[in-house]
This record gives sequence, C-alpha cells and structure tokens, in this order.
Amino acid sequence: MKESADDFTQIAEKDIDITSGNGSHFWWNICYWKYVINSIYNGKRCEFMDKNELPEVKFNQNILDDIAYVNIKKKCDNKTKSNDGEIFSFAIEDKELLIEQIELINPNIVLCNHITFRSYCHLYGDEIEKLNEVCYKHNDRLILNFRHPSYFQIKGGRKTHFSDLKSALLDKNALDLFNWTK
Repeated sequence: MKESADDFTQIAEKDIDITSGNGSHFWWNICYWKYVINSIYNGKRCEFMDKNELPEVKFNQNILDDIAYVNIKKKCDNKTKSNDGEIFSFAIEDKELLIEQIELINPNIVLCNHITFRSYCHLYGDEIEKLNEVCYKHNDRLILNFRHPSYFQIKGGRKTHFSDLKSALLDKNALDLFNWTK
C-alpha cells in the first residue's frame, strides 16, 4: 500500500466487518480479487457474483487470515489521497526496511497499483520478469500491477475490476508459472 489514510490502530484490527465502515471499497475489492486469484489458481470456475455470495462473506471467513500489507510511507497523515512523488521518495529512502518487511512476510502474491509497482521495481530492480500488462514474476512471486483496492470510479465498478484481473491471470496462464503449495 502507499500509506495509511486512517489511524493505524483501526486498520490493524483483525476482525474487520467488510460490510460497513471506513474502507469498504478497499475490503470489498480485496475480497473479489482474492476470490478470483484463489479460484483460478485452484482450477475452479469463477464468475462475478453478488458480494454477499463471496466465500469470505457467505462462510463468515476472516479475510485477513492470509493477507498482509506493507505501507511504503510509514507516517500517517490521515490523507485520503496520496502524492505519488512523495510515496516514491519514501520507497527510495526506506528501501532496506521495505525489502526486510516484504521478505519477512514472504508473500506469494504482491498486489500493486502504479506507484507501488514502481516502488517495488525500485526495490528489486532487474529481477522482475513481465508476463503481461498486469502480471509480473519476481522469483516465485506474482506481482500484480493493477489498481488500488480503494479505487471504485471505474465504468462497470467491481465487475470491471473482477473481469480485468481474471483476464490478466488467464492470459498466458500466468498462475501456472508459480510453484506454490496448494
């Protein structure tokens, strides 16, 4: 993520009700994207559905059990909009710390928007292989250069996010290139 738009204690809570509260676009998009990625990776059919039918909601699962995020900018200004130049400056300044945090988490998938992707590329340099316009490979890690999860002003809304991510993952069977344990 770029930076926190809210108080750290609020976003650190494990029990987040995605159906209400601050960041509802963020959490609903995360749920849809998680559903698409998991379905395609596990060879299951995935079609857009009503948000209340998503597994995290229908089966009352905690969406944070297998999700972590790292904010590039460590200072909370409680802003709802970030300055890309400022975010990238923090990525440059805190490069070693950010790499350490990412490697401690050791994710299979890193979801980025344009500035966080640019920052990730700065951190890891030439080690990143382009698979298509959205999917990149860094070692055995899938890097998605997609949209910010809070982004909602797109024609077609969540259904467009869903379809675009699904298409990118199915392009050249991007997920088949990774050796993760199922």
